[in-house]
Amino acid sequence: MPTTERAEPVEPTGPPPTGITGSLTTGGIGVELLLATSPPTLFDADTGAKGTVPGVPGGDRLVAVQRVGHTPVILTSPRCQQICQPFDVYAYAGVATPLGQAVSVAPGADAKSVWVIRQDGPDNCRLEHVSLAGTALGGGNTASCTTILRQETSRGLLITVNNGTAETVDVLIDPDTGRTVQQAPRILAAAGDRLILGGLTELTVVDLRDGTRKAVRPPAVQASPLIVPSRDGAVAAVDFGTPSWHGTGAQTRDLWLLDLNDLTWLQTPSMPYTTPNLKQSSLDWTDDDDLVIDDGVVAAWHPGEPAWRLGKAKLTGALQTAAVSAS
Repeated sequence: MPTTERAEPVEPTGPPPTGITGSLTTGGIGVELLLATSPPTLFDADTGAKGTVPGVPGGDRLVAVQRVGHTPVILTSPRCQQICQPFDVYAYAGVATPLGQAVSVAPGADAKSVWVIRQDGPDNCRLEHVSLAGTALGGGNTASCTTILRQETSRGLLITVNNGTAETVDVLIDPDTGRTVQQAPRILAAAGDRLILGGLTELTVVDLRDGTRKAVRPPAVQASPLIVPSRDGAVAAVDFGTPSWHGTGAQTRDLWLLDLNDLTWLQTPSMPYTTPNLKQSSLDWTDDDDLVIDDGVVAAWHPGEPAWRLGKAKLTGALQTAAVSAS
């Protein structure tokens, strides 16, 4: 990808434009998304064609989607107030394959499996490794029911311990033994052999191969930016979005790429911009290394291109939800 000089923090100078801009291509962008509707919706960004995933319950339910390698994984459960049921988990590859119930799910490093926390009782949970075909991979280990599974890397499983308490901490563990590999108050993302740690004024990139740590100054001020690494882990999309632009009520998105090799920043085109969808949209990467965003429209951008390419179909009403790429 193109490199830039190390970026300095950007100070707001005026209201950003409304909505993402780009150039329409005659052939479209060729992106299909799986949207976190109930039931989940397959959405073609160019034609607007929609289809639901058979075998996944609908109705008034909470739905989340994540991608494991090429395969979208769906989590769905009834809406709840205080006592919530575990999620029903499905892998979708043309058909929905049930993976059982879980209170937390994380992609496996092999891109063909997930780690899940099963709940056997109110305070009795276990960690299991399950293939996307639904087959158990090895025995299960005792786990805390308040643990959040994040992402398996080649160096361990990233989890959040004591979630929702003052003792919350992020830990990279060996899932077979429970041994701690790395620990920090805020591990924002795992990308290949690297971890990205949050800090008050800087991010820190930890190389798990040799333990080296390098500080990088972000180009915008945001305590916990959304970070989505590319599929090969070479770069990370970082969204310095804010619900209050420069003291106003405007929601803004500001997308940058962080090159994890030389730690330089590249701002994506048309940034920042205002949006009403800051909490109902998402980022993902396609197999072609395009960064994709769903925000009113679906837009795709390949590092080095001068503008975002926009899908021709709109995301309206209930379709404006978080999504993962099915492309």
